[in-house]
Amino acid sequence: MESEADLFESANQKRSKRDAQISPWWLLALSGAVAGVYFLVYWNWAAMPIALRRADELTHPDRFIAEVAKQHLFEMSNVGPRVAGSYANEIVTVQFLLRVIDEIAAEANPAAHRVEVEVQRAYGDMYLDYEKYPQTSVYQGIQNVVARIVPAQGSDPDNYLMLSSHFDSVPQSPGAGDDGTMSVIMLEVMRQLAQGKRSYEHGLVFVFNGCEENTLQGSHAFVAHHRWFAKVRTFINMDVAANGGRDIMFQAGPKYSFLMEYYRDHVPHPYCTAVAEELFQADLVPSETDYLIYSTVGNIPGMDFAHSTWGYLYHTAYDAYDTIPNTTLQHTGDNVLALAKALANAPELYDIREHEGSKAVFFDFLNWFLVYYPLWASIILNVGLVVVALCAIGLSVWMMARSMSLTVGQLLLQGLTSMGVVLLSLIVGIGLSLALAAILNAVDSTMSWFTQTWLIFGLYVCPFLIATCTGPVLYIHFVKNDHLSLHARVQLLLHATCVLYALILVVLTAMSIRSGYLFTMAILFYTVTTLVNVSIKYSAFAWLYVHLAGQIAPIAYFSSVSLTAFATFIPMQGRGNAGANPELLIALFAVLVGLLVAGFLTPLVALARKSYLYIALVAVFFVVSIIVMVTSAGFPFRAHTSPQRFYIYHCTREFYHQNGTLRRLEGGYYVHPQDRYTGDLIRELAVKSDLSAVPLGAECDKELYCGIPFYQNTQHGQRENGLWIQGNPFTLPEAIDLQLVDSQRDPELNLTTFFFTAKGTDHMSFYVSPVEGVKLVGWSFSKTIPRSGLAWNGQEVHFVNFVHGIDDRPHEFYLTVHGTASKAVEAGWSFYLNIVAQYMHHEQYRASEFQQFVDQFPDYAHVVAYPAHLVSRIY
Repeated sequence: MESEADLFESANQKRSKRDAQISPWWLLALSGAVAGVYFLVYWNWAAMPIALRRADELTHPDRFIAEVAKQHLFEMSNVGPRVAGSYANEIVTVQFLLRVIDEIAAEANPAAHRVEVEVQRAYGDMYLDYEKYPQTSVYQGIQNVVARIVPAQGSDPDNYLMLSSHFDSVPQSPGAGDDGTMSVIMLEVMRQLAQGKRSYEHGLVFVFNGCEENTLQGSHAFVAHHRWFAKVRTFINMDVAANGGRDIMFQAGPKYSFLMEYYRDHVPHPYCTAVAEELFQADLVPSETDYLIYSTVGNIPGMDFAHSTWGYLYHTAYDAYDTIPNTTLQHTGDNVLALAKALANAPELYDIREHEGSKAVFFDFLNWFLVYYPLWASIILNVGLVVVALCAIGLSVWMMARSMSLTVGQLLLQGLTSMGVVLLSLIVGIGLSLALAAILNAVDSTMSWFTQTWLIFGLYVCPFLIATCTGPVLYIHFVKNDHLSLHARVQLLLHATCVLYALILVVLTAMSIRSGYLFTMAILFYTVTTLVNVSIKYSAFAWLYVHLAGQIAPIAYFSSVSLTAFATFIPMQGRGNAGANPELLIALFAVLVGLLVAGFLTPLVALARKSYLYIALVAVFFVVSIIVMVTSAGFPFRAHTSPQRFYIYHCTREFYHQNGTLRRLEGGYYVHPQDRYTGDLIRELAVKSDLSAVPLGAECDKELYCGIPFYQNTQHGQRENGLWIQGNPFTLPEAIDLQLVDSQRDPELNLTTFFFTAKGTDHMSFYVSPVEGVKLVGWSFSKTIPRSGLAWNGQEVHFVNFVHGIDDRPHEFYLTVHGTASKAVEAGWSFYLNIVAQYMHHEQYRASEFQQFVDQFPDYAHVVAYPAHLVSRIY
């Protein structure tokens, strides 16, 4: 039987514990504060500079004028789609650029600058070494408009800064954003630079390339064939994957970190992060920019700018003039103009190779200022910070042991237990989120967040938070410790979180992953507040508010990172790999954001009375999100704002025997998948038209690369998700005309050379596949024969992508093979030759039945639909 003293002591302990706890309302207030920080960051993230008008030129001399650029964009985008090879691209747009640049030259300061312009007409080839689908890209008569600003007096400079954008667009898109926005920004930057009062130390080259959308051929043409490129020392490339928003500088150098100094010191609206660079270079972004050509083929350092957020309209018919805010033009124009002025006078350009260094860690803080440091410095910083953080935690544990009459060893054991709890909670939280992503993918309930982005928090952040809150709460509730106060146990959980972050940072640093700076920031602020709390000896509740004050800056920054990540990657899931799981990528981003934003907050839930109520509230939000997801509100697509994309080719396919007789002629629609829902709608529409949409299946074994007129050989990688709808063949006015002009055999060397001419449209492809026993040893498409792409029935496959611009003459080429067919059934055969023609900008060639099929699509669908022709022959 307990004594009165024991009862009194027990009551005091319960009262002390209750006094040490905080109200559940405190957790709601904390959650509201975090949400408030997020929305303040969003307001700052979305805020843009005031767009200047022509009337502002007198009061704002030497400033970029957005209204001038917008007027040029109106004229440029109203031409309609500017596909390479089309009249709109090769004639109308080229003449527009020449006229505007001539006006700029006429208005230039004659005492300081001379503006020159010319049209480059280029012929050449390039090799793209993609892993499974390497390709040789050939161009004939494509056009670049190139201009330069040089001093009005004296000899031409020996060093140049290059600014580059492209003026062509994809089919059926007016290309106001991609890349009309950057083209008109370059024009206005050129106008302002040409009116400067003094000449620049270096020349400035402006490259408006006319063939970027087809494997970056325009930039290659300038690098490989234009005389001005030899003097280019660095460049600013500008591209677009969105409509509006800020420009992000997402690639720099590589290994020329002085460029970041100029960006830091001169750009008025910085927006950049090494995370974006690493994600882009890891091929998580389904596109390339001309930066690839300039930095690898041209071997010069530079910077890559792009608009990338909320890219729902990118490469669609909705990428129009009225979707581009003037403020976006002003934001990018201010940045590029200031950076171009600085680099045009940069002494580093006199001998740029002397300034080669290492890659750099770089990021802006809330668009206020830039932080950057070389990779070697990040190693020192990260290792040093980890050491300081561990020392601070060690000092805190030592003080805790002294105040509670515990040995350091006992507290370390408690710390290890806390680390296990935190680690297990993280593993369970991550596992729950990823498991849900796998389940939703398995039951075809994906992409509900495509338009309703808030669902990401409910579906993936909430399970993570539930696990990371529940773990500490259960640990403290069920594992009693009479020697440690509640606050001390929560502090140990926070210390354990920091140690785990430190381990992650050490691993990322050892792997030279610069994105590890995210954990650097988290550890840095926690270490600072730990040292402050040590200095005040963790005074009562004061330590808690010191800790929370130290979390404001990292939460604000991680909120900014999450805005950029989701705004960039959510729209990309509508134009990605239809066989991939889009939920998985978004869940991983959500978990990372949850880890960074809430990692040092979730253990605090254990301080609250009735903490299970808070966890239940998070669970309710999760359930609500699930309910919304399965309703019509969770349908991914919306008309005009977040459309679903479809690519459909109306195909005529001709297959010939080796003797030249036709063995197969058929027509139909090939649907190239863009997302997980492509097949559902296509099958539904096919049934309405009494048609059948079927997988390619056995066609891919029967015919070279499925006998489909793929635009790029990489589309073959989606063959398992592509659909074929049987239809009728049709006749095209510009059908492929392939002629074998001559063949020459060298019996001693067992070589045979075949000479051809091919006449077709401006976008064509060639597949060359030697039969077994025969080897392709020479051709006219490039100096050397590249390696084969993905084999077909054991045969090598070589792919050539061909585009002609203003020069539409028949293309002459030859193929040289060695050996003889090793199979009796192929006696006398040497190779398969498939030629594909894509009629991308020939709306007038659409057959009535094709148009009727396209007209059935719902209003939320953006359909790129055009005829394609394939001829398959054996020689």
